[in-house]
Amino acid sequence: MGAEEKMKRGEFNFVWLFAIIAGAAILILAVYGATRLADTTRFQTDTEVGKKLSIITDPLQAGFAEGSFGKIIFRSETRVNNYCDSGEFGKNEISVSTRSRIGEEWKLAGGATSIHNKYIFSSPQNSGKEYYVFSKPFNFPFKVADLILMTTESYCFVNTPEEIKNEVLGLNIPNIAVENCTNADDEVSVCFGSSNCDINVFGTCTNGCGDLGVYEEGSVLKDGEKMEYVGNLMYAAVFANKEIYDCNVKRLMYRTAKIAEVFSKKADLMNARGCNTGLKPDLYLISGMALDAESGDLIVLNNFAKQVQIKNDRELCGLW
Repeated sequence: MGAEEKMKRGEFNFVWLFAIIAGAAILILAVYGATRLADTTRFQTDTEVGKKLSIITDPLQAGFAEGSFGKIIFRSETRVNNYCDSGEFGKNEISVSTRSRIGEEWKLAGGATSIHNKYIFSSPQNSGKEYYVFSKPFNFPFKVADLILMTTESYCFVNTPEEIKNEVLGLNIPNIAVENCTNADDEVSVCFGSSNCDINVFGTCTNGCGDLGVYEEGSVLKDGEKMEYVGNLMYAAVFANKEIYDCNVKRLMYRTAKIAEVFSKKADLMNARGCNTGLKPDLYLISGMALDAESGDLIVLNNFAKQVQIKNDRELCGLW
């Protein structure tokens, strides 16, 4: 074989080697570009879903009803993150990430949506295709806000008192069993009046109890931590973790204080129109006590709120 022929063969092999390397580089860049594009698109989509989630929960608020239930179904498994900020009126920040077959299975969540006018109780992070959302009003003693409770888990209520059983059955909440529990491994057990379950609810109300009877106030033991509750906050303590619960309760108490100030001004207006009310000093007290109150103060404050409610019911011109 001559030198010229060897040179031509070497050039031929080099061309093929260069083509292979260049082709592989182009393929890698194409895959990288597609992955980056998919990630960008997914971030935008997840951000939009987070915003829509805030809008979707609007009609699920209880309003003037005793409660409301709805179910949100996503096309694919979706992770919803809930962050709570307790500063003054505070906010919930909701962000969403969807499961994908392109790139990493779970990327960072999309942009967070700040929700200032809702109180969303959940775990800091839930994953699933079906989300169960229901709401209950919170009165203290006047209507303060609607509690929005969100979960993907199934629950079994054990030794359920008749009042609570009727509420759950009345709302037709499919992920809460109160009679025929499946005893499945993924079912969260909730015991009333005992300590044998994943979550244990205790009632301490003995005077002026409302619709929930003895469970109108008390405590919930969950994950080794104690959360005190009053009224429908019992449900919030069951479905949320302590961090989210404490944060939202602090927000609710601040809102209570500000609503009491509004009612105080309403009292002045009523007095000027000849329909006198003696509730103004009580409203000042509620505002002062609730302004910086936390979940541990709920039961003490609730005793005073009950007395104020009794006074309002006796008023000829009730403030609420």
